[in-house]
Amino acid sequence: MSQLNQIIASLLSDINEAKAKADEASRNLALTYSSDDVLQFFPVPKIGIQNLEVELKYAIEGVEEKPFQSSQSKERLENYVKNFSAETAREIRSEITKVASKNDLYKSLGGNYPDENWEGNVSKLISTQLESLTNPGNDVSKNIQNAKKSLEGDFPQIIPTVMKSAGFAVVPTAKGSFELLGISDNDEVDFKVTKDYRTNQEALTDAKQLSSSIASNKASVSDFKKDSVTKSDLASIKIGNFQLPIEVESKKVGSSQPKAFFETLVTNKAISIKNPTVKQPWVIGRPTPKPKPNSPNTSDRAEVEEDESLREIANEVLKKRMIQLEAGIGKIAEETKSTSLRVAVDSEKLSKVKPENVMTIKFTLNSQDFTMMDDNSKPSIL
Repeated sequence: MSQLNQIIASLLSDINEAKAKADEASRNLALTYSSDDVLQFFPVPKIGIQNLEVELKYAIEGVEEKPFQSSQSKERLENYVKNFSAETAREIRSEITKVASKNDLYKSLGGNYPDENWEGNVSKLISTQLESLTNPGNDVSKNIQNAKKSLEGDFPQIIPTVMKSAGFAVVPTAKGSFELLGISDNDEVDFKVTKDYRTNQEALTDAKQLSSSIASNKASVSDFKKDSVTKSDLASIKIGNFQLPIEVESKKVGSSQPKAFFETLVTNKAISIKNPTVKQPWVIGRPTPKPKPNSPNTSDRAEVEEDESLREIANEVLKKRMIQLEAGIGKIAEETKSTSLRVAVDSEKLSKVKPENVMTIKFTLNSQDFTMMDDNSKPSIL
């Protein structure tokens, strides 16, 4: 089976070769005539083509579509992936900022989280995962799904989560450390433990001890102070020889006596720990989360719940953007692919094809197609 472009190219090549052989024969005759005493007075025979009409009958046997392998198409794909990665990182950052600013549990991240440096690194991460798409002809859908899966695997490391356990929450901070918060059943902040933790495991250990002691009425509060700079009321929770400083926004204390306020706070905390609100799946519309491989290694892992608000919004953005990516890559592939026709031109095959399926190409060549022209469209002396 032949391709139509190859047949026409071969035909034109044969015509040129025939003309070249004719010109070579004329040259040899010219040399013979010029050296002969009599023939030198005769014109040299030569073949000139004024017009040549070609009629080619063919039938299509098949169509082949191939990606256009060129540096231009690869460069176009690379630029598209680079811009896509930057735009996706920017959108993920924007959505995370919106969610974090409205959720008290992420207040410690600050209003500028994530920053531009985070966005730049995430853009590079996305671009690296999508690198395989810059090679024309690769399986786009498969590569996009693989990249999406890899990025979702990276998100737990680059997007923070809050861990909640028995009335307490371990929250990430913009400094890279963790804080421990006492929270209500509605995830509202009751108080903050004013201690920085290097790991979430350290914070969870203190949370477990606090929760157990408060629930068993072994905790007491003392050392009441006011901090006019931070506008907070301070106190300490004591459990035997173990003591943790805590603080509450002064506006929450209001006109109440600090001692009475903090004692009531601890009492209510004990009640909520003993009688936790059960969030049944059929009430909240979400299935019970399954333990994850990267969850903290605690004996009470089932008691630890992860708030994945930021990660969920990032996954939503990624899912939407990946659909757009596949459409964009598909458009570039469609615009740069090449289509080839496999055709039959020999009489034996054409005789077996229905007449209505036989097509004809006609084209005409004139003398200029066989003559080298100069810049003024005149025959060149060369």
